[in-house]
Amino acid sequence: MTRKWEIEKLKSSKQFSKSANLILSSRIENLLFYTNKYFKNPSIENLHDVRIALRRVRYSMELFIICYDKKIFIKLYNKIQLLQDLSGNVRDVDISLENINSLSIDNKIKIDDKIISKAKEKKITLEENFKLELMSFTLSKVLKDFLKQLS
Repeated sequence: MTRKWEIEKLKSSKQFSKSANLILSSRIENLLFYTNKYFKNPSIENLHDVRIALRRVRYSMELFIICYDKKIFIKLYNKIQLLQDLSGNVRDVDISLENINSLSIDNKIKIDDKIISKAKEKKITLEENFKLELMSFTLSKVLKDFLKQLS
């Protein structure tokens, strides 16, 4: 099955595979760095850095599928995609809270505390889920199996 992002006429070569290994090793190392930073301090900025690192891994991976065992590759790709979606959900709540606060200040409107409280509860739940998935990913067989292919 060809995915919409696969480039059919792209061919693997020794140099292309070497470049793929170098790029993906760097991208994954960067992701793990920002993941550790986020676990130490789960700030909005650190979440943003993890989200950028996830995007870089995912979109770099899309160029190099032909260089790797497809089964292992797709498992990792799907994990990265899931983490990207989960981090986006957390970020969406952050943006909503920022927008509500801004609207309240700009229009001098008192927002019901229950709305803010519910949004914060949702963020906590989404963030906990994201952290669990992220921790699971960093220790996963999927990641280890893929990293073996890079060496």
